Amino acid sequence: MNRYLYIQFYRNKAYIIALLFLFMAGMMAIYTGKKFLDRNEDIISKSGAFQKESIERNTKFHKDDLGLVLYYIKFNLVNETPRLAALNIGMRDLNPSIQGVTIRNLEEQRYNSDFYNPANAAVGNFDFSFVIVFLFPLVIVAFCYNLISEEEERGTWKLLSVQSGNLQKFLDHKILIRLSAVTMVYLALMIIASLWIKIPSDLYYIAFVISGWLYILFWFTLCRWVISFRKSSAQNALILLIVWVSINFIIPMSSNILIQKIYPVHESLKAVMEQREGYHNKWDEAKRPTMEKFYKAYPQYRNFTVEENDTFTWTWYYAMQHMGDLESAKSAELYTEKMQKRNQAATYLGYLLPNLHTQLTESHLAKTDMSNQLQYASSLKKFHEKKRLFFYPLIFSGKNAESVNWAQQTIEVFSLSEHLKWFQLLLPYLIFIALFMILSQNKYRKLC
Repeated sequence: MNRYLYIQFYRNKAYIIALLFLFMAGMMAIYTGKKFLDRNEDIISKSGAFQKESIERNTKFHKDDLGLVLYYIKFNLVNETPRLAALNIGMRDLNPSIQGVTIRNLEEQRYNSDFYNPANAAVGNFDFSFVIVFLFPLVIVAFCYNLISEEEERGTWKLLSVQSGNLQKFLDHKILIRLSAVTMVYLALMIIASLWIKIPSDLYYIAFVISGWLYILFWFTLCRWVISFRKSSAQNALILLIVWVSINFIIPMSSNILIQKIYPVHESLKAVMEQREGYHNKWDEAKRPTMEKFYKAYPQYRNFTVEENDTFTWTWYYAMQHMGDLESAKSAELYTEKMQKRNQAATYLGYLLPNLHTQLTESHLAKTDMSNQLQYASSLKKFHEKKRLFFYPLIFSGKNAESVNWAQQTIEVFSLSEHLKWFQLLLPYLIFIALFMILSQNKYRKLC
C-alpha cells in the first residue's frame, strides 16, 4: 500500500509541475537576492573610491581652508550586509546599506534617504522568504485539500475503510509523502542558495532553514486539521484559501493600519524642519547665545572664542550647525521610539501569525529588519559625533588640510552580532503545530 501511494503521487503530472513551479520560483528568488548582493557590494566599493577621490580633490583645491574642505567631504559608514540577506532583502532596498555624512548637521542627512520609508515599510520583495511565506502554502493546499474528500467523492472511502486496518495511518502516510516532496524542494533550494551565494553554514543559516521548514510543517498540520472535518473538496479548498488570504493580507494590513494609527510617525519630517530652522535662524541671531549653548554641550572647546562682531568663523558655523541637531533632538528621539514600538507591536502580532513570525524572524537573522536599521541609525549618530570631535579642534585652531592624515579616513563598517533566542524563534511554530495536531487527532479517532 505504501509503495502504491508513492507511485500514485509521483505519477501525477500536476504534482510534479507544482514542485517544479516551486523550484523555479525559488531559483528566481535566489537569483534576485544574488543580484541584490552584487549591486550592494558594487555600491560600497564605488563609495570607497568616491570618498578617496573627494578627499583628494577638496584637499587639493582648498588645502589652506580645512573648514571648507570638511564642508564638502562625506564620510561613509557601511551597514554590514550578511550573505543571508540575499534570501531576505527586508528593508535593505528602502534603507541603503551605506550612508555618507559630512560633519555638518546630522538630522537632515539622516532623513534624506528614509524620509518617506515609513509609508513604504510594508512593501515586499520577491526574495526567498517571499516564496516560502506566500507560494509554498499554496502548493501545500493544492496537495492536501482533497485527501479525504476525493476518496469520498469517488466512492472509494468505504472500500479503503474495509481494506485498511488504520485509516489515520493511511492518511498520515499520504501527508508524509507530500511533506517529504515539498521538504526535498525546500532543502534543495537552500543548499543551492548556500553554494551559489556562498552563505556560511553558521547558526544564523541553520536557524533560517529551521524557521522556513517549521512554517511548511505548520501548513501541513493546518491542512490535516481542516480535511479532518470531511467536508467537500471545494469547501476544504475555500477554507484553506480564506485562511491564506486572511493571515497574509487581511489581518496584517488591518494591523498595520492600526499600528500606524496608534504610533503615527511624523517626527522625521518634524526633526528635519526643526533642524533646518534651528541653524538657518542662527544667521539672524546674536552669536553669543549660540556659542554658549555649544560650550555647554562641549566645554572642552570654550577656549575657542567667537566675538559678536566677527563676520564669519568656522567655529561659529559648525557650532550653529550642531545647535540645529540639538534643537531637533527631541523629535529625533520620538521618531526612534515610535519606530521601536511599531517594530515591537509587529513582533507580538507575529506570535499569533506564523507567516508574519517567519518574515520577521528571517529578516532578523539576515539583519535586514527594522531593529537593525534603528541600531545602524544609532551607530551613524556616534560615527558622526566621532568625526566632529576629531576635526573640531583642527578647524577651530585654523589648521590647514595638510595637518590631517587623510589616509586614515577610510570607510568604516557597522557590524551587529546578537545571540540567537531559540525559545522565541521556535515556540510560536511549535504551539501552532502541536495545537493542530491535537485538534485533528481528535477528529481522526472518529475515522478509525
